[in-house]
Amino acid sequence: MRKTVLITGAGSGIGRATALRFARDGFDVLLVGRREERLEAVRNALVQPENHAVLALDVADRKAFHSAMVQAMSEVPERSLNGVFANAGIGGANVYALEADEDRWDEIMRANVTGAYVTLQTAHPYMKMSPLEVTHAVVTSSVLGRFGVPGQSAYVVSKTAVLGLVRSLAVEWGSDGVLVNAVCPGWVETEMARDSIQRMADDQGISYADCHAQQCAVLPTGRMSRPEEVADFVAWLMSKEQRGITGQGLDLNNGSWMS
Repeated sequence: MRKTVLITGAGSGIGRATALRFARDGFDVLLVGRREERLEAVRNALVQPENHAVLALDVADRKAFHSAMVQAMSEVPERSLNGVFANAGIGGANVYALEADEDRWDEIMRANVTGAYVTLQTAHPYMKMSPLEVTHAVVTSSVLGRFGVPGQSAYVVSKTAVLGLVRSLAVEWGSDGVLVNAVCPGWVETEMARDSIQRMADDQGISYADCHAQQCAVLPTGRMSRPEEVADFVAWLMSKEQRGITGQGLDLNNGSWMS
C-alpha cells in the first residue's frame, strides 16, 4: 500500500509547506491547483519527486477533478488515499455592484466553498475504500470564519460556510471512518497575506514593514504563523494517532480570537 494524501492549493503557501511535510513522511502527494508550473516546481522540491502527481485544474470543476483523480489513483494501483487537505482558496475584498462581474462575491464563493465541497466529495469514495480504519479530511477555514471584517463579506461568509460543511460531512461520513475537520489560521506568512498587508499599508499611506508590525502588535504572541506550523498541525490532524476529533474548527491564530 502506498499511503497517499491529496492537497489542493498546493502550489504555494500553506499547501506547499504541507506537501513538503507529507512527502518527508513518506506519502505520495497529489498536488492540485490551477497553475501547473507552480505545482511542477513543488513536485520537484519534494522527496522522491517521481512518487507524486500534479493535477492542474479548477477545484470547483467536478468533471475535471473526477477524471484527474481517477487517472492519478489508477496509474499507481498501490495508492491508498489516507486523507485530503482542501486548502485551495482566494481572498481579498468585494464590493456590491448591480453587475455581478463587478463584485467578487461569486468568484470567492466558487473557489472557497464550492471548491472545498467538490474536493471533499471527489476524495470521499477513495477514502471510503481505504483499508485504513480511519481516514481524514481537513479544510482550510480562517480566523475570519469567527468574526467579521468590513469590505470582506464574501471571504468571511465563505470561511464560515466551510465550517458548516465540515460539521455536516463529519456526521454524514462518520460511519465510513472519515474524520472531517477544519483549521482556522490567523495571519500566516504567505503570498496571500503579504498582498493583504500591502493593500492595508497602501490604504493607510504607510510602509509594508510598519503595517506588518502593526498587525503583529495586536496579537498576544506578537508574531504571525509560518506555513510550516500549519503544515505540522495538519499532519497531526491526519495522523493515525488522531482518532476522536471530528466536526471541529480548530484555531491556530496566535491568540487573535479566543473561544
